[in-house]
Amino acid sequence: MNSDIEPLLPAPGRDVPLDAEVCRRARLSRDARFDGEFYIAVHTTGIYCRPICPARTPAEKNVSYFPSAVLAAQAGFRPCLRCRPESAPDSPAWNGTSTTVQRAVQLIGQGALNTGSMSDLALRLGIGERYLRKLFERELGVSPQALALNQRLLFAKKLLAETALSITEVAFASGFGSLRRFNSAVQAQFRMPPSALRSRTSTRTANVSIELQLHYRPPYDWDGVVDFYSRHAIAGVETVSPTRYQRNITLAGVAGSFAISPVSGKDALHLELQLADHRLIMPAVARIRQMFDLDANPAAIHEVLAQDPRLALLLQQFPGIRSTGHWSLYEASVRGVVGQQVSTQAARSVLGRLAAAVSGDTERVTFPQAAGIAQLGDEQFPMPGRRRETLRALCRYCADREDELDIDALAALKGVGPWTIAMASLRGLGHPDTFPLKDLGLERAWARLPGPDITLQDQSARWRPWGSYAANLLWRSLSL
Repeated sequence: MNSDIEPLLPAPGRDVPLDAEVCRRARLSRDARFDGEFYIAVHTTGIYCRPICPARTPAEKNVSYFPSAVLAAQAGFRPCLRCRPESAPDSPAWNGTSTTVQRAVQLIGQGALNTGSMSDLALRLGIGERYLRKLFERELGVSPQALALNQRLLFAKKLLAETALSITEVAFASGFGSLRRFNSAVQAQFRMPPSALRSRTSTRTANVSIELQLHYRPPYDWDGVVDFYSRHAIAGVETVSPTRYQRNITLAGVAGSFAISPVSGKDALHLELQLADHRLIMPAVARIRQMFDLDANPAAIHEVLAQDPRLALLLQQFPGIRSTGHWSLYEASVRGVVGQQVSTQAARSVLGRLAAAVSGDTERVTFPQAAGIAQLGDEQFPMPGRRRETLRALCRYCADREDELDIDALAALKGVGPWTIAMASLRGLGHPDTFPLKDLGLERAWARLPGPDITLQDQSARWRPWGSYAANLLWRSLSL
């Protein structure tokens, strides 16, 4: 990454302004690597843009810089209709914040404040509501409600521009409780009614599926991503080809499916989502973005990992490495327990058997729900008794409340060790700095690389805060 990026963003939790001169040089370069690092507010037009905006470059005296789109919106600026700031990956100004705030931001992105209250969110995080507000103000400079509102509006704008949903459907899909509130919020934010945000160039026809483009920072190792899903695909649940990933899902008790594939010539993936309850579109898209790690900053990751000569060679071979994941923490935890001390192929076989037994529907198989697994007889668990009881204990805990599982509850279960916790955190929460020590695949990959004799445990400490990406890079090297 360009060394000028380093001072662009304030350190987490500190009130340090952006370096205006560095921002000026960055925006004039229009270098795509700065996309999402900061936002440019233009006083003469009242809009804010990404550094890569194709519009005519404004004079320096007419601009201000913000580390996040939320702060620009709060200052009264509306998003540019040409560069579409909602398409930029999440601002890395949030990276490095406390675990609690990171988890809160993730839950808000999944619609936690669309369907629940601030007190509900605080309870899920295990802290008080007042303390949660203080954390947000100190570390992000905005309130949870302001963040949620901004995300609703940007998601609504995306739906209006890219889908055939009616304005009423968009209102509820983006988390607004009423059409009147939606119209008022859009008018206040964008200075125009929702109908004016409809795309004038695309032709739309009514369809049962929602189609969106999910943008990312390049490069993107699609081959590595699709290879991961191909090796872990569960029969009946997932279908993987070199150019497409498709699976059945269940969200809040509602059945659905999605397919995702690369968009030729664009830094984006094409999503086709089928979900009967449109209110669940926003949390579904958030989960899919996390699964495919679309908010990663490859330049920042490369800057740290490339300092290790052995990883530097792998980064050249696999640019844009991603830390892929599973649909939920519950799913990642079940996969982790089943996969203890067995091969990936063996774990797939067991999971396919469980999915078929729980589903009972050969036409549409989904990842097995917790209550269904807990009720299966011993003959359905081709695994040692101890592991079977661990899996049952996990599923009894999660029965009818899979989305309430957290890492602490998982760690408290008998039979769940450090490797399982690490894999659940990496694949289920998308944690960027989880390195599963004692993983046999990682040990084998490390041993194959030429270099000084140093243990994997000692070396992994030097890869922080991107341990998850180092792990995925090593696993990826096994394909060579």
